[in-house]
Amino acid sequence: MDTARAARAHIIWTSIALVFILTASCLTYVLMPKQVPGCQRISIVNDSAIESMFRQGLSREHWLFTARGYNPTDDCLIWEDEWHGYSDKTASILDHTNMLMVIREKGVYLVYIQVNFQLNLQKDNSSTVELKILVDFISDGEKQLFAAAQDTQVVTDSPQDAKLNTFLLMKMQPTSQLSVRVFPSQSVNCKPQPFSSFITIIKWADDW
Repeated sequence: MDTARAARAHIIWTSIALVFILTASCLTYVLMPKQVPGCQRISIVNDSAIESMFRQGLSREHWLFTARGYNPTDDCLIWEDEWHGYSDKTASILDHTNMLMVIREKGVYLVYIQVNFQLNLQKDNSSTVELKILVDFISDGEKQLFAAAQDTQVVTDSPQDAKLNTFLLMKMQPTSQLSVRVFPSQSVNCKPQPFSSFITIIKWADDW
């Protein structure tokens, strides 16, 4: 079990590293919500700021969580600690519900979320399904909600696989909190595959 988990984590981290390298070379456009302080929508990123951020070595503050279910009450994903790299090895940023992630250090974080869905034909013969990833962000006592990703899938067969992902650059404070909601939550594929539904959070810089 541990060997399989380590192998999955290695494959996922290798893939994520490639994504981040490609993003670092062409990052001039970042989607962020206008209403969240410190997480504004940026149409043009200052070249010197990006250069400064990506010149730094990778922080030890980085985490990888895989989805193992969802809360039917609010559609929040429930996470499992697949691999962690935080400074305090005895701590976890997951709260007791395993749905909320509590940031420990101030900084700029790269957040990547991937959700795999297994879709089925609807009972009403509807062929389209709306896929959504919503992120609840709590900082300085204020809770904000923003749509991280959405897509419309045409279902032609059962079951049918679909994937939705998003890449975010976020400035967060100590005790900032994140949770992820997905729709349709009952269609999320949580099987332990190398590329299962997961979230990774990496601190890349102290500030921007």
